[in-house]
Amino acid sequence: MVTSNRYIIGNGVLTDGVKIFFDSGAILVENGIISRIGKMEDIFESGIEFIDVCGRLIMPGLTNAHHHFYSAFSTGVSPHHQPGDFVGILENLWWPWDAALNEETIFYSALITGMDCLRNGVTTVFDHHASMNYVGGSLETISRACKKMGIRAVLCFETSDRMGQDAVDQQIEENICFYNSHLNDENIKGCFGLHANLTLSDYTLRKVSSAKPPEMPIHTHCGEDTADLHHCQRLDFEGPAHRLDSYGLLTEKSILAHCIHLSDKDIEIINHRNVIVACNSESNANNRVGRIKHGAFPYILGTDGMTSDMVAALRSHYLLNTSDNIDSNDLACLFFDNRYSAQRKFFPNTGSLSPGSSADITVLNYYSVTPIDIRNIVSHLVFGAKSAKAYMTVVNGQILYIDGEFPHIDSNDVFQNARRVAKNQIRRYYG
Repeated sequence: MVTSNRYIIGNGVLTDGVKIFFDSGAILVENGIISRIGKMEDIFESGIEFIDVCGRLIMPGLTNAHHHFYSAFSTGVSPHHQPGDFVGILENLWWPWDAALNEETIFYSALITGMDCLRNGVTTVFDHHASMNYVGGSLETISRACKKMGIRAVLCFETSDRMGQDAVDQQIEENICFYNSHLNDENIKGCFGLHANLTLSDYTLRKVSSAKPPEMPIHTHCGEDTADLHHCQRLDFEGPAHRLDSYGLLTEKSILAHCIHLSDKDIEIINHRNVIVACNSESNANNRVGRIKHGAFPYILGTDGMTSDMVAALRSHYLLNTSDNIDSNDLACLFFDNRYSAQRKFFPNTGSLSPGSSADITVLNYYSVTPIDIRNIVSHLVFGAKSAKAYMTVVNGQILYIDGEFPHIDSNDVFQNARRVAKNQIRRYYG
């Protein structure tokens, strides 16, 4: 195990998927920063601690643009009643689920999901949280878990009218207080969480617009189901993005998840504002809400809480959208170029292998027997790596996961406590 803050990761295929590629490359990390990259023979120095990845794939750390930590313990849970549509899924599963969350469940949900992120090479997560009976301090609870795991995160609380206006005021305060208290935090940031338009009144949107700092971005579900589009149209807006923009809520740092059911006006606004669109193909398929309109606007990948495996999400996205004629260049753009651009809006020194960048690195546990180059890297991810998981995950130069181990935490203790907490959460959910 590395014992100093100066070490080399090398003897692997090294690429950022855009312009950097070394068939046998290495990275020199010093004090949490990438100091040098290049060919193995040019970087290797005797006397410096060396991690031999034995031909595995070295890339910048991965990003999940739309996640739900709070769903971590929901595997195997059934809705209270059989939902007939998308709104029924919310009413019979997710809203009762988040109503049952408490501080301990929120903390361990984030810990367990953080561990899963590191296992899958994910170093940055944009999370969208809801716990309607535990609002104040909930984001700080998640932040403590993220800091314990070492991952970068952008956190928000899902503001919604479904619990009444007094609750809305609490949710607004939670979002703004957390955002302001983490302005100078290099690893944890805040934004303003909103549920879908269909649970937000015009009164609430006006209140949010006037209360939050102008530069504070939003993170919201947008056009996930036809119900969201039709709700906005009944209010004389052309669609969900149009409604949000009408209240001055869209900027280039806004995160719009799903963006399936949109009007032409919505698409025009999304492109004009250069917002971050997070496509969640596996979740869309699971909820049977449709597919994103490929080519309408740039987008990146999230998972909507379905998984923390972004390589598997890339494969699913391709396979679920083959009728849209998505090619390898499109996949490379959304998985590399678009992703780097989006995360740098929040963490400017990340998403790069260039010297001087933060050492956020993933080494996938993938060995290729066929040649890899910059042109076919996506094909290797989709058809070769698949769900290869990570061999090593590094954030700020700290090795947080390597060869199945978490050097900085007692993973067995986390797991045992999480099992206890999950049982209690499920008991509360079923009542």
